[in-house]
Amino acid sequence: MPRPRQPTHHLSRRGFLGTAGATALGLTLGCSGGDGGGSDLTLPDGDGRLRILTWSDYVDPDTVGRFADEARLDVAYDEDWEGNVEGLTGILEPTLGAGEPTGYDVIVPTYWVVDRMLQNGWLQPVPIELVPNHANIDAALLALPWDRGARFHMPWQVGITGIATDTDRVPVPIGSFAELVSGRVAGPVGVVAEMRETVGMLMLLRGDDPSRVTLPGAEAALDDLERLVADGTVTLVTNDFYDALAGGELAACLAWSGDIVLFQAEEAGRNITFTIPEEGAIRWFDSMVIPVEATNPAAAAAWMDFVYEPANAAQITAYVQYVSPVLGVRDALVELGGEAAAVADNPLVFPDDETARRLFFWAGLDAEAEQALDDRFAEIAGFS
Repeated sequence: MPRPRQPTHHLSRRGFLGTAGATALGLTLGCSGGDGGGSDLTLPDGDGRLRILTWSDYVDPDTVGRFADEARLDVAYDEDWEGNVEGLTGILEPTLGAGEPTGYDVIVPTYWVVDRMLQNGWLQPVPIELVPNHANIDAALLALPWDRGARFHMPWQVGITGIATDTDRVPVPIGSFAELVSGRVAGPVGVVAEMRETVGMLMLLRGDDPSRVTLPGAEAALDDLERLVADGTVTLVTNDFYDALAGGELAACLAWSGDIVLFQAEEAGRNITFTIPEEGAIRWFDSMVIPVEATNPAAAAAWMDFVYEPANAAQITAYVQYVSPVLGVRDALVELGGEAAAVADNPLVFPDDETARRLFFWAGLDAEAEQALDDRFAEIAGFS
């Protein structure tokens, strides 16, 4: 039976914009604070430079430069976080795991990596006294058992993993995960190359709750994935679903909400829908953290406070169109007017209460158990 193709690399949350998007942003490295304009932010002593490692195309074109001007800092905004497994094994473990600095003051991995970093003692607490806008964190993100009150992280963007359907090939949008993996879809089907999201959806299909994950429950879901791959029902395990949909390689797949919102805008001639499955969907977020060896935590705190100001967060949200973790963003979008105000009415950016009840965070297990699940997922997907 065919096996799913391994992606050549794990794309970032917004990686489909590629080099052109990064060039348009002008945020690769070295945004510098100027000598005039903007209001000065008063920072405690630091080295005058802020180093950020994040996913690509995850901020609007102006925010980093405005912050650099106001803070009078040189900001190195590095968009080379190419995936969570790659970042954990290729960056964090060789540096922080060996007691060495990463070279960054802020890193923006997905929350399960934050949990792993916290378990390993690789994080310093957010200096909340320097981040008054910490009070703007959505309460739903303050109760996670591994960091109640968000003392060691500040959520960056929140996304939903649901179903994208190419309605030029599948006339009626797929409404349930059961339908997606039924084997009856008229065209190839894919799932995302993120274990917690794909396995979480398979757990929901089995009637299990991924927010109360158990190792037997996750292993049973992996058994299901192995069968779906072996019999050819799932033909692609990839985060490159944008290109796979655009190129006709997939008819339907698991996908990330914000990416599909922009797909719909950028690929105006293509009819791609996004559906939150009847069984529910996996919610995730990427989060800003300060590594234990960071040399300028004061500058990191200033950045965190700046992007948590509702007006600044609204500008970012209007660009990335993921769910903002910042209270007050919806009103700020309305105040911006125009296309930004239209984002305030997008149910994928501002899910209603009924939808929110069907969204689940992966609860997480201990590091050893999660590594075993990651390894088996990679083997089934053909990545190892």
